[in-house]
Amino acid sequence: MRRQVPNITLDTTQKLRDRAAFKDFVLRVNTDTFTYAYNPDTITVENQIYFTLTLVNKRFIFDILEVDDVTDYIDVYLFGVKQPQDRYSVEVSGNNIIVTFFVDITRVPTDVLPTNFEIKGKISEIL
Repeated sequence: MRRQVPNITLDTTQKLRDRAAFKDFVLRVNTDTFTYAYNPDTITVENQIYFTLTLVNKRFIFDILEVDDVTDYIDVYLFGVKQPQDRYSVEVSGNNIIVTFFVDITRVPTDVLPTNFEIKGKISEIL
């Protein structure tokens, strides 16, 4: 008795052996993970350096696996540049998500607007 050959067309497997197609596949998976993007509702600057961003009336979408650190559920961008996760902490306070930076991230913090920040992740509005 012989093992059955899987029913996979050669065309689909060839695409993933190509480096560009594989990179595109990985990017599609990553963008599917972070489909929700929000600008913070409020920002405050503490000590003229450290930002605190607040998403009002938002919650995390926990899938099957719930992680200990909610920082893994979001990415924070400033002027389109992703900020490393070791620069901020995230906490949930009631119906709000609060992101607090503990590192100086801009040269002139007073010129930064809420629209300059973008928070992407597993977040939805509470209706």
